[in-house]
Amino acid sequence: MAGATRNTKQKQAVYEALTRLDHPTATQVYACVHTEHPTLSRGTVFRVLGAFAAEGRVRRVTLADSDTRYDHTLAPHAHGRCRVCGRVCDIFLPDYASIARGAICGGFHIDGCEVEFTGVCGTCSKGQMRGSAEEISKEKENEGTQGHQDV
Repeated sequence: MAGATRNTKQKQAVYEALTRLDHPTATQVYACVHTEHPTLSRGTVFRVLGAFAAEGRVRRVTLADSDTRYDHTLAPHAHGRCRVCGRVCDIFLPDYASIARGAICGGFHIDGCEVEFTGVCGTCSKGQMRGSAEEISKEKENEGTQGHQDV
């Protein structure tokens, strides 16, 4: 079995943390793994993540203004990053796979791409809507009381 890599307890712990966390940084993986495996070093976690990415077991995701993150979802997809809380989520688009791999545009042979959308996640948008409704309610209250102060 030349070239085969062993699946050690450390590697298994790191991979399990990746599947539990949502697009974590290496530091977040280390924090998660360290609680259950306190003897596992930060360097080991970083090396295992690098090896996983090199082997194609996980995707290394580089987003603007963010530390490198890791994604265990290997199917072709884009990423969305919430501009309020920073959460990163998978975005599956029709035809993304055919564009991201194997397309030829203007003589350029595409063999991969990373797409990052920015916006507001569902949790934060609910909070923003709730906040907007409260602001509108307060404005209406103020308008009603200001009209009586002029008299």
